[in-house]
Amino acid sequence: MVGGVAAAILIAGYGALLGWLRLDESALVFRPEAGTPAQSPPGLGLDARDVTFVGVDATPLAARIVPPPEDGHAGRAGTAPWILYFHGASGNVGTAGYARAWARFRQLGFGVFAVDYRGYGASGGRPSEAGLYRDADSAYAYLTGTLHVAPPRIVIYGYSLGSAVAIDLAGRVPAAGLVVEGAFTSIPDRGAELYPYVPVRWLARIRFASIDKIARVSTPKLFIHGQDDTIVPIAHGRRLFAAALPPKEFKMVAGGHTDAFERDPAFFATIAAFTRELGLLPAAAPSR
Repeated sequence: MVGGVAAAILIAGYGALLGWLRLDESALVFRPEAGTPAQSPPGLGLDARDVTFVGVDATPLAARIVPPPEDGHAGRAGTAPWILYFHGASGNVGTAGYARAWARFRQLGFGVFAVDYRGYGASGGRPSEAGLYRDADSAYAYLTGTLHVAPPRIVIYGYSLGSAVAIDLAGRVPAAGLVVEGAFTSIPDRGAELYPYVPVRWLARIRFASIDKIARVSTPKLFIHGQDDTIVPIAHGRRLFAAALPPKEFKMVAGGHTDAFERDPAFFATIAAFTRELGLLPAAAPSR
């Protein structure tokens, strides 16, 4: 009798866990910080400004523009290359770590256009997988249409969750290249690793299945992954790389999911070399 009660309690508890995962799936994937984003630290010299615009589905969106240097390795801003940056699942464009990375991009000669997904920062709406894909379309349209940056001068860049957004976009629009940092194969794949006793692949409605899309990206691709990444293990990046079509490059760097760009000097040196091969930076540009 006692054993039967215990079994019933375990079954009920397991059912409650499945229900919680199903109902709170969005909160597990998206962790937005809403409100006005913090300004970039003045010492970084980003000269950043924030803009608002209406997305392709009428969602109000906000973005941060880091203009390319007027006098830099890429020459005048009118012909400079740009990074179209898609950030991770938490924070917003005011997160300090992003600003430090963008300062390095600017030192190389790039401008940066970074959109806050719906529900993040000053953008309206609520985040969803389909919604983030539409926000990427909107960001690309703003960069090419309003800022008049030609696709051959654009590198689509995705970090963590943003890697899935970047891969989806890069498979549908022209660009000079794609860079993904700390990329995962899919939400169900990572969820199954985190919750091995839960049928995550059956429960998950949010997919972000980059593993099914990466072969659609024909532009040159660079995969960067921290060897000590515990949030998205490097095996995910290697599987994505294996599924991608050439031209492609994989670079393992020191550090983890959030600090590799500051820990390994090869991080930005690799990006500089990759973008020089794309013809976006002159051969003499220092890799820093």
